[in-house]
Amino acid sequence: MLNALVVEDEEDIKQLLVEDLEDKGYQVREASNGVIAIQRVREQIPDIIFADVMLPVMDGFTLISKLRERRDTAKIPVVLVTALNARDTEARAGKLGVKHHLTKPWESWALDFVLEQALKPDCKWDKEKTKYQVYPPATDVRTTSSSRSQV
Repeated sequence: MLNALVVEDEEDIKQLLVEDLEDKGYQVREASNGVIAIQRVREQIPDIIFADVMLPVMDGFTLISKLRERRDTAKIPVVLVTALNARDTEARAGKLGVKHHLTKPWESWALDFVLEQALKPDCKWDKEKTKYQVYPPATDVRTTSSSRSQV
């Protein structure tokens, strides 16, 4: 049985992800911030970590940085779970070696895809049959209601 750690401060989101992972046969532990997540990892190294970006006490990026500093935790696959536009976080996450994102709210197939890619990186997906996570377009805060009505 594979072990997962879910690091999420929003209780409803955390419970949904925990239930989805348990339904897929994972043993799941939880943490509500990065400091607690570090403690959980020291107790037992998980096979995969799902971490929100915006967390109290220690955010997801700091958590990942601390994990990457230690030889025994540096290679744990991390999936960023965020409501933020993924393009906004990709560059920073990429520098930390994070290759996988799950956008809130997620579909079951997106979670399956991320799990397969994170835990079996050599797995080849049939591009004709694969669904991909689609991210919402980035919004320009300078856009006004008058310019949107012209589109």
